[in-house]
Amino acid sequence: MIRKRYTLKEPEVKDYLIKGERFIKWKEDSTRTTPVIMKIDPKGFYLYWINQSKEIEFLDIATIRDTRTGKYAKLPKQPKVRNVFNMDFPDSNHLARTLTIVSGPDTVNLMYHNFFASKEKIVQVRHFYHFYYNVFHLICLSVWYRYVRLSLHTNKDGKIPVKHIHKMFPADKKRVENALASAHLPKGKVRTTWV
Repeated sequence: MIRKRYTLKEPEVKDYLIKGERFIKWKEDSTRTTPVIMKIDPKGFYLYWINQSKEIEFLDIATIRDTRTGKYAKLPKQPKVRNVFNMDFPDSNHLARTLTIVSGPDTVNLMYHNFFASKEKIVQVRHFYHFYYNVFHLICLSVWYRYVRLSLHTNKDGKIPVKHIHKMFPADKKRVENALASAHLPKGKVRTTWV
């Protein structure tokens, strides 16, 4: 009897997801909308978006519970936000451009991230599914996982600000300082270190 061997493979990240696409992020309780560029890192660990002031918000793909588009996505109730998306016009095709990402540590404490795509046919949920249901991410090395997150925080010079290292390990500030000192890397929140 011949047994098949199964190996875990990293999910293949599509090029358009790595390069990113333009979206408008909105919150349910606010009338403000924020233009962002949404991307996925090349390893498929993090979904992140960059706003106009170059601030990055991360979403761990392992915490994504659902992605919704079309009539299943949340729609804004604020009139000001609805006008931004031209939702009240009869010939509006806003349903083809809506995206809601549901995330949380469990199925009770959920957060909803609402987006509106700049173009049609960008919102393809099926490309997200194979990331957050992949077993490879669940057993991935913690060190590699953290390295990917830190490498996404590089500045224009290709350096990682030390403050992001401190944010990643908030409970062990002394241990982080000792590790940076023993590796002969700069320490202090203002400095930067090499990748």
